[in-house]
Amino acid sequence: MLLRATLCLTLICSALSIAQAQNQASSQNSSDSTGTDKDSRHSNSRDLLGSPENEMLIRQKIKADEKVHQENVERAREAAQLSVEIRDAFLNAKAFGRTEEKKLERLEKITRKIRSEAGGSDGDETLDDPPSQIEPALARLAEVSDKLRKRVEKTPRQVVSADVIERANEVLEIIRVIHTFTR
Repeated sequence: MLLRATLCLTLICSALSIAQAQNQASSQNSSDSTGTDKDSRHSNSRDLLGSPENEMLIRQKIKADEKVHQENVERAREAAQLSVEIRDAFLNAKAFGRTEEKKLERLEKITRKIRSEAGGSDGDETLDDPPSQIEPALARLAEVSDKLRKRVEKTPRQVVSADVIERANEVLEIIRVIHTFTR
C-alpha cells in the first residue's frame, strides 16, 4: 500500500511539473509574439519566405535560363532557314558553291549547339536510309531541319527532349552525307 501511494504521488508530481513547464514555454512564446523579440519573428518569416537576396538570385537564374532557351529557339529557326536557302540555291544553280558550303558549315555549328543545349552529345548515329544523291539529301535536310525547329519551339526550357536530340543528330548525319557529295 505504501508503494502504491508513493507511485501515485510521484505520478502526480511529474504531471504537475510537466504542466508547469508547458505553461512557462507558452508564456515565453506569447511574449515573443507581442513584440519583445521582433528580430527573431522577422527572421522566422524570412526563413519561410526566403531572403530577398535569394529571391533575386532565383529570378536572375530563371531569366538567364529563359534567355538561353530563346536563343536556342532562334538557332533552330536559323537552322531551318539555312537549310531551305541551301536547298533552293542548289535547285536554282544545279551546283554547290562556296556560299552554300559556308551556310552548310554554319548549319552544322548551329545544330551542334542546339543538340548540346538539349542535353545531347556526340554519338555514332547513322541514318537508316541515307540519300544516294545530293538533291534528295538537301530536300531531306530542309524537311528534318523544319521538324527540329518545330520541336525546339514546342519544348519547354526545363525539359530535356530526346526528340530534339534525335532530330539534331539526324540533321548532322545528313550534313555529313552532303559533305561526301561535295568533295
